Amino acid sequence: DWKNKDTSSYVTDCGNPSDFDVSLGCDECTMCCNAQGDCHTQTDTLLKTKGFNNYSVFTLFLFGLMLAFSCALAFAFFAYGKYKNQDVPSESVHSPESMDADRKYALDSIGDDSTYGLILGKSWLGWTIALVTIAAQIWMLFLFVKAAEIDLSDDKSDFRYNWKCTRDQVDCENKIDRTLVGWVLYGILMAAHLLKDIINGWKLTVFSIRKRHSPHYQIRFFVGGTLLWSISLFTLFVSTIYNHAIATTNSEIIINSVVILFITDLDELFFGILMVVNSRWVRRMSIQTTDPQEELANEISTLKAELGTSKEAIVRLTNEGVDLRERLSNIEAILENGGICFASF
Repeated sequence: DWKNKDTSSYVTDCGNPSDFDVSLGCDECTMCCNAQGDCHTQTDTLLKTKGFNNYSVFTLFLFGLMLAFSCALAFAFFAYGKYKNQDVPSESVHSPESMDADRKYALDSIGDDSTYGLILGKSWLGWTIALVTIAAQIWMLFLFVKAAEIDLSDDKSDFRYNWKCTRDQVDCENKIDRTLVGWVLYGILMAAHLLKDIINGWKLTVFSIRKRHSPHYQIRFFVGGTLLWSISLFTLFVSTIYNHAIATTNSEIIINSVVILFITDLDELFFGILMVVNSRWVRRMSIQTTDPQEELANEISTLKAELGTSKEAIVRLTNEGVDLRERLSNIEAILENGGICFASF
């Protein structure tokens, strides 16, 4: 049963749907109910106690906080690396082999099967595709942020009332059946799906400040790493507030989480489509993980191998043609001899 200690309890018809044309407003009331007897306690959320009116406002603050954290993380490791390697000659860290290894490491970290990897390349078209994909993911996730807002007068909100107060009963019934087990399973699911990208994003952000990288590569690595872990952390935030707003059972927590996590796979799905359309075009937009001269030499070697195979095929066909002509000559000779014998008979 619902009880409110140390204060009087007031219930009003301020929910949606309402018995009135316009829902009643009562900020001082203890509970807000709708015409169906569904109610919700009117207490300030943690965000409101910290000065945020709603989740949408906090989302902007969250993105600013994540950007500031990335900058602070990169600066801290830059200062540490500068102090640690102050006696190391600069020419020892600029070899072509090390640069090639760095590009491969960056691509492996951000994902070689994702449109995020196009951020590491030089193509403006590749950047556009990657940023459009990220914008689509943020847009979809933000829809769940808006749906999780606690606005009882908005019939478009997905928020669920957590109490049932029928008019013929004195006590109210709590409709929330989710337990700690559901949240533990939720944590396991989110960690399994998001923790890898968060860690890789942090590592790529730190990796971007190495001195041997050119400014262009430093910017690409920093942007790619920051976006990778920020989108993952934002997904965790969205899934948590949405489940807190509408999930009433443990199974609903898992179902809602799986739906939201599917949004994080858009980058891989779009990349798969691009690879089907034109894989060579996608590779040209991606970061070069090998030296251009080495890549040209590999292409020349491949063409030579293909040319050698073609020559062998031509020689084989020529020999087969010679053998076929000899067989035809033998057949013609046999036919001629057979004709002579038949005429003599």
